Formats: sequence, structure tokens, C-alpha cells
Amino acid sequence: MSRAHDAPIDPVIVEQASEWLMLHWGDDLNAEKRQAFVLWQQAHPEHQRAWQRLQQLQQTFGSVPAQCARAVLRDSPDPQRRAALKMLGVLLVAGGSGYLLQNQVAWRATFAEHRTATGEIRHMTLGDGTRLDLNSDSAVDLRFTAQERRIKLIKGEVLLTSGHDPIRPLIVETAGGDVQALGTRFSVREMDDGALVELYEGQLRISPRRGTPVLMDAGHRLWFNAGGTGSMHPASVTASSWSQGRLVAERQPLGLFLAELARYRPGWIRCDESVSPLLLTGVFPLDNTDAVLAALERTLPVQVRSVTRYWVTVKRRT
Repeated sequence: MSRAHDAPIDPVIVEQASEWLMLHWGDDLNAEKRQAFVLWQQAHPEHQRAWQRLQQLQQTFGSVPAQCARAVLRDSPDPQRRAALKMLGVLLVAGGSGYLLQNQVAWRATFAEHRTATGEIRHMTLGDGTRLDLNSDSAVDLRFTAQERRIKLIKGEVLLTSGHDPIRPLIVETAGGDVQALGTRFSVREMDDGALVELYEGQLRISPRRGTPVLMDAGHRLWFNAGGTGSMHPASVTASSWSQGRLVAERQPLGLFLAELARYRPGWIRCDESVSPLLLTGVFPLDNTDAVLAALERTLPVQVRSVTRYWVTVKRRT
């Protein structure tokens, strides 16, 4: 690719191209606007280059559900989605082919059919009767057809109790492969290096993209990625407590507990190494993380210091 083609694009043109993309996604182009769009493209070579780069980026993020994006932009304008569109413009301004290597997960999550903010937990009953609980900072797309019920886990964690459908299998798709329910209740958590599955009832078939499928029985947990599966371990009886708005710790190291708590709180929680091994037991509400942090000071020899609400440090009490 030539340097000229890779060169940064004028921010004004970027903003114009982004607005045209939003109009395309929102189905807001009548005949007059379509003609205006053609004239805009023809007005300057940089207009065409900006639009081509936008199209290339959209193809790279091929899993963005255009139908969902159109519905949201048309029926209930979402500031977060519109902010994401501006972010796309920033990528264009940056120039170079590196914009294609940006975090695709963040984009797919932004335009997902169902998503939660940090600290939000959502409960849904799908058309087939399946109960779906969506954990904090999570995103899924639903692809139900006559052949299968597919839930694409883009980010975060879901807890599912499958509805009865003898014809269409229920499948959770992760980056590393598929999890097929065989009449069951289970959770799937997408992680940096793979996915963690907890099975509470029924059976599952785990199919890594490049590995051998594995059958999983109730009462077990299993980690897997695209290359294969790990060892089977007993399921955690408290792992799904988040769906009831609780975080349960049973002699859990403080460092691990705070890492879990951080999933439900915007910003960062830093745990000093000197207190990370302290063991903690209790049931904590996820809808008030400030109260949880205050409780730690009352029950453990630690102090909680906040530079702001978004930067918290837990260290040994002096």
C-alpha cells in the first residue's frame, strides 16, 4: 500500500465520513440524501479515500450486527454507540494500516445486540424459553435460525438455563470454539486466554476450533481455547452467585476477591502484595461496591485509599 494511501486524513473529512456511515447504518438515506452522498464522494479524492477506509474497517469488523445497529440508531439514539462512531474517526485520523489492528472485541461489544455496562447485571428470557443472565461488562449477539440457537459471547460472562427445543441445538460461540448445551444450566466466561465453563445441570459438548470435542457432565468446570481443553475440575458452587447480585468468598485470598470485585466497579482496584494473601469469607452485595470496600477495613487489617472513585488502593493498615 502506498504512503499516500496510508497518510492521515483531514479530521473534518473524517467527521463527514463518519456521519455518512451513521446515516447508512440508521437507514436514514432517502433519495435526496443518497444523491448528496454521491456528490460528497465525488467532490474530492480524499472523500473517497476516507469512505473506502471506513468500508475496509467495517469489513474487518465483519461481525458488527448491522441490523441491530440500524434499529438502535433509528429508534433510540445511544450516546455510547455514537461515541464509538467518533472513535472510528479517530482511527482514521491516525492513518496507516495499524488502524486495522485495533481491538475488535471492543467494537463488537459496542454494537452488540445485548450488552451491559460495568456493574450492571441483566436478566432475560429468550423466545425459546431460555433464561439468559448477562454479567457485568458483557456482550452477546443472538443468531436464532431454523437450524440452531446460537449465542455469540463477545465479551464477559453469561449464565444460561436452556429452553426446550428438540430440533434446534443451543450453542454458545466463543473466540476459542463452541459450547453446545444438551439440556442444561451452565455459565461461560470469556477470558484473555480462553473461556471458562461451569456446568451445574445436564451435559455440554465443548468443541475447540482446532481441538478434539469433549463431553462435560454436571458438577464440573473446564477451561478451553482454540487449541484444546484443560483438565476437568469440580464446579464452583458459588461461581454463579453474581446472577443474584452477590459475590461470595469462602476463604478466598483478598487479591483474587478484589480482582473479581473490580469487574463490577468502573476504574481500577489495586491490591498491595503484602495483603493479597489474606483470606476472606463472606457474602457481599454487588450493587454497592463502596460498602464492600468499607467492610474490608472493618474485618481485615487493611486500609482502603481512594485517589478518586476510579482509583482505589488496598494496603496493610499502619
